[in-house]
Parts: sequence; structure tokens; C-alpha cells
Amino acid sequence: MEQGPVLEALRYPLGVVKGIAGQTRLKVIVDGSQGHAGTVPMKLRRDPMVAAAELVVTLERLCKEPNKLLTYDEECGCFTEESLAGLVCTVGELLTWPSASNVIPGQVNFTVDIRAMDDKVRETIVTSFSRLVLQKCDDRLVDCVVEHKHSAPATPCDPELTTQLKRAARSTVSAMPGHTAAGETPVLMSGAGHDAMAMAKLTKIGMLFVRCRGGVSHSPEEAVMDDDVWAAGLALLNFVDQNAVAEVELEHHNAVAES
Repeated sequence: MEQGPVLEALRYPLGVVKGIAGQTRLKVIVDGSQGHAGTVPMKLRRDPMVAAAELVVTLERLCKEPNKLLTYDEECGCFTEESLAGLVCTVGELLTWPSASNVIPGQVNFTVDIRAMDDKVRETIVTSFSRLVLQKCDDRLVDCVVEHKHSAPATPCDPELTTQLKRAARSTVSAMPGHTAAGETPVLMSGAGHDAMAMAKLTKIGMLFVRCRGGVSHSPEEAVMDDDVWAAGLALLNFVDQNAVAEVELEHHNAVAES
């Protein structure tokens, strides 16, 4: 299952994965001065919540419009439109202490999740954001620490397997009622992690996505269409048949050559 909304938006039941995004997880800790919400004048505050809010918006800007904040590196060529495609950044958790409605927090910490198919892009975003954290915290007279919690490189799918899966998926979808062979099978990046990242250390990998309703996954609300599941199974069968025929033809060719 895709775990995202792209295939549904394209009105296409299947997609082929070109690779699994690399991921970095950070924890940002912002320390300020705790105080009473009613007695500390605005000009005298060292409010970590306001600093954290600015950092969250900064992260969004950095990942939505990286070309406006990053300098193109001619040597690595990593800031092209293609390499930046699929860059996503998320703040999924934010905690305050002491977390009371009438208290200026003394500390705020939040998580940062940065993913991209190009590892150089991801690493540059991490470095740039870490620098901006220190800069903006210094401007607001609060203390900040950026902790690196996790990092995993991107995992590309095998180009040959991807091409074969595209062919199998297109053939299958064109035979479905209401579809034609006019459209190409979408090729997507997987922003979510998969077991295939570990399998890629042992062998070549390829992946097929099935569209899901609303891009929702890991939830009671997740849903797929029966016809899409059927199409995925048939596409996989077509893929296996293609490879089986190719293997038989190769064995026959080798046998003839040896004789």
C-alpha cells in the first residue's frame, strides 16, 4: 500500500517505486526562562515556545522552498529540481515544561523528521537547519541543542526490476475496465521506510504500490479497493512470468551455444 495520496490523486491503481527515502531524526531542545504568564513583561521574556514556533516555521520554509535558502553546489550538483523532489520535513512531537496554561515554559523540545531520496540533499538540509536553530535561538536569547537521534541512507530500487514492474503494471491496468494503456505507470519515491531497505543489502529490490484511500495508513481508516489489490496481484504474476520466460530463453540460448 502506498501510504500516501499520490496514486489516488492521479486516479491510477498501481505505482512503481524508484527508491526509499533516506531519513534523519533530530531532537531540538530549547531552554528559556520560566515565568508567570501575567507578571513578566513581553520585552523581558526569554520564551522558548516562541523560539520553537519560529524554528518550526523555518523548517517548513527550508523544505518547501530550499532553493531560496540553500546555495547551489556546482560540484555535487545536488540541488537540482529532480534531486529536491520528494524532500519532506515534519515536526511530529512538541513538548513543553512545566506545561501549564498560566506559565511561560522553561523548556520546549520537539522532534524533526527529514527525508529525501538524495542523501546529499538531506544532509545539507540537516546542516542548514542546525545552523539556523543556533542562529535564531541566539537572536531570541534562548539556549538550543540539536541532538541527532537516527539516520538512514536512501535505498534505490534496481532500475531493471523497476522497468519490468512498470511494464507489468501498465499491461495489467490497461486491461482493467475503465482504464486505457495511454497513461504511463507512475514512478514514485517511497517516503516511508520498508523491510526492503534491509533486503537491499542482500539482493536487488523492486517494489509495487497499491493506491489507498486518502493516503491514510496505520489507522482503522486505511482502505484499498478490491480491484486494485487484484490488479497488484496480477501485475506481480505478469512480472514473474516475464522473468520466467526470459530465464527459459537464456537457458535455451546457452544450451544452443554450448552445443
